[in-house]
Amino acid sequence: MKVFIGYVSLSGNTEKMAINIKNRMKAVGCEVYMERLDTVEVDALKYFDLAFIGLYTWNLEDVPYEANEFYEEIDQVDFAGVKVALFGAGDLTHSKPCAALDILSDKMKRFGFDVYDRVLKIHHESSTYEQLRKCEDFAGHALIWGSNRKKWRFFMWDRLLGSPKYQKSVFLLRRVLDDYPIKCKGRSKKRRTYTRTSEIRDF
Repeated sequence: MKVFIGYVSLSGNTEKMAINIKNRMKAVGCEVYMERLDTVEVDALKYFDLAFIGLYTWNLEDVPYEANEFYEEIDQVDFAGVKVALFGAGDLTHSKPCAALDILSDKMKRFGFDVYDRVLKIHHESSTYEQLRKCEDFAGHALIWGSNRKKWRFFMWDRLLGSPKYQKSVFLLRRVLDDYPIKCKGRSKKRRTYTRTSEIRDF
């Protein structure tokens, strides 16, 4: 599965969340690309099976200036069916906590994005352990939501990958299952092939 993680971070908290999500995705065998949003063209998201977008909130209620261009480009392309999950760190005691995520979510929904209904918001003063635990849980559930894989397969990979004894075998098995044609009403239906990395716009 091909996953993109884009983020902007001021204090470093949202970046740490992005790294935790990236590590989680890699642990279950996903192909992961991570970039800052101020270096990304929004139409590149169409080449991924699932995208995670992370923002901090500027001035308590605004989209950060580093993400302004990304935000403005959303209404220029048809994003029907593109799956995205949102996350970010901020002051959760504010009347509108992590408001930038809500602003981005509303616009993405208007222009066809399939937005995961669970938005991860973490208080900027939370412990490293709490951030890690919440990010791993969020990433795991978002992957199940955005993936065509059966739920039991995800948990099987996750459980077995924790054992060094079985890691190599699991990666080989996962590759065979992902590449093997799926039988659909008597016909063979192969998984779609994705654009090569070199064909994706430079981030």
